[in-house]
Amino acid sequence: MQECSRMIRTGTFIGLILVFPCPWYMIAVGGLLPLPVILYYGIDGGIVLVFSLVHIAIYTWIFHRVARWAGGVVRTGRIRNPVAAILLVSALLALSFLPIYGGGENLAAGRVLKHNAYEVYRDTFLDTPGAGRRLPTLPNLVPVEALGRSTGRSSWAATL
Repeated sequence: MQECSRMIRTGTFIGLILVFPCPWYMIAVGGLLPLPVILYYGIDGGIVLVFSLVHIAIYTWIFHRVARWAGGVVRTGRIRNPVAAILLVSALLALSFLPIYGGGENLAAGRVLKHNAYEVYRDTFLDTPGAGRRLPTLPNLVPVEALGRSTGRSSWAATL
């Protein structure tokens, strides 16, 4: 029982990190992005790194608390182990296919939240051989070089 609880807790934590649409804000520009994408945007350093690290610290703590709660529910026997595992995988899979990710100002309007998790990861991390890094299609993203600093590689950050 304890081992299953630990597996549910680990699966919940990793699943939330990979597919939960975390609100990400930098001054006036925001977005709903998975945590690895937020981390990737902060790689170049500067103010984007600071904002990204703050978001990562907060969301990691929140996800840890949610995962502990999910493990506790399974450990106390309120939900059977196989049912809990099926519910967890189904919920995370369904969440990844919803078009609820995106970026830009005025997120409440909903027009900018039209990407699923696969599209966000593809647009952020896909490298095409010989052509350099593929440019993301999320709105309001500009090259870091346009923000006034050159890093020597093609990288993107939200506009300030």
